[in-house]
Amino acid sequence: MKKIFILLSSFILINSSFAQQKVSWNGYLQYRLSDNYLNQTNFSLRRAKFWVNGLLPPENGAWSYKLQANFLQQVKFQFLLQDVFVNYKINNFEVTAGQFVPDFSLQRNQPDYAIPIDERADVVNALVPGAETMARDIGVELKLADNKTGSFSFGFFNGNGANTVSNQRNFLYVHRGSLFLLNNSESKLELGYYLSYRDAHDLQFSKIFGNNYFFTGNDFRFGFEEKLNLRDFELQSEYIEAHLGNQKAYGYYALADYLFAKKNLITLSVEQLNDLNPSTVDNPWYVIGYSYLIKRNDIKISLDNKFQFASSKTNALTTLQIQYFFN
Repeated sequence: MKKIFILLSSFILINSSFAQQKVSWNGYLQYRLSDNYLNQTNFSLRRAKFWVNGLLPPENGAWSYKLQANFLQQVKFQFLLQDVFVNYKINNFEVTAGQFVPDFSLQRNQPDYAIPIDERADVVNALVPGAETMARDIGVELKLADNKTGSFSFGFFNGNGANTVSNQRNFLYVHRGSLFLLNNSESKLELGYYLSYRDAHDLQFSKIFGNNYFFTGNDFRFGFEEKLNLRDFELQSEYIEAHLGNQKAYGYYALADYLFAKKNLITLSVEQLNDLNPSTVDNPWYVIGYSYLIKRNDIKISLDNKFQFASSKTNALTTLQIQYFFN
């Protein structure tokens, strides 16, 4: 698997150098100010992503590639390789090979710069396969997609996560299907499901169990999704379960947003994650958000207010974010 990953990276870089006039460079920045009204006020560079993609051959090729890195501000600034893959597409059929996000969960496959709130739901961030490694894995995925009826995909991955080379066999199998019940110029209704399975050996699921816990056993996950578009109104929701041995973590979110006067986006959301970490609070979070789209999603200012009503107190978090997209 390591040799395949190195060959894919080299293949992308070599071909992009031969077709520089057709290479597409993109990136975006997200600056964020957050306050929990107690003891923490932070200003940070939340995301700084850069990627290059293109077609092979440069003019209307069936092959495409993408190489993406993320500049993270944590203990120290560092670049992390996120996506490096090639894709072959013919008609409604496509094959993707390399390191990328497996086709599991509606929201996880939506780019974060286009999501109407500042962060994906906790249940998505915690329960998708590979959650501890940027939700990415190394493998191959086959997909059949039709813009009118829906899509089906099947993926096989090494199961150890992104940027990870290991002899441990944690092979991950992923399947997702979606169907349009309504699909026209003014309205769309999509329903879907997804499944994943692996026989895990000493894997750390810190977003489910907490730190210093290594899991061995059957890892089976599934979920359901829904997305409705009615002109300027959008509603989407998901429910996800993770069965780890004889233990179960689960949760959901429901997100609604409405765009008015072309530049103003109002968002309401409720989400809940029931994990397997006894130190976390599992009560629902409620989100009220507003975004001003200066230039669609390319340049926008967002303000999110989150509330959680615990047994003895109310937790709150306010986030102000500026997003700038460039290419």
